[in-house]
Amino acid sequence: MIAVLPDESSAFEAYRLLQCHGISPENLALVGKGYSSPDSVGLFNPTRTTWRYAKRGMFWVGAFSILMGMILHLIFNLQLPNLDWYQTLLTIASTSGIIGIAIGGVIGTLYGWFFKSSLSISCRNCLDRGQYLLMLEGSETLTRRGREILDSYTVKPY
Repeated sequence: MIAVLPDESSAFEAYRLLQCHGISPENLALVGKGYSSPDSVGLFNPTRTTWRYAKRGMFWVGAFSILMGMILHLIFNLQLPNLDWYQTLLTIASTSGIIGIAIGGVIGTLYGWFFKSSLSISCRNCLDRGQYLLMLEGSETLTRRGREILDSYTVKPY
């Protein structure tokens, strides 16, 4: 559970409120200026996360494309003018690999940005505006209990 708090005093007050209700500090993290950093609680830099998935997409789709180009050449006995069979195989495999790398990079970038970085982006935007995040990690009952406590405190947890 992540609660967005407008300033440091209300963030610390909510943190203490959860502790007073018996929620252990091991389950809590206060993120913001002067407290934990976003990277230390798993809100990694979205650019780094996106680049990691783009590289994975480029590798796997590129490798698959090279393999498919070679298989299609061997099955359909494709020939390019003025080239021997192995030169044609190399040309088709490398061209399909380059196309696959480009497509894999785009797919990996989109996947990393929209599916793996969206929470990190929204949380970092709150931190950039000077807000604080109170994060509660634990079982379903623990997070539900924390949400109920903070609801009475008029904090909107996400």
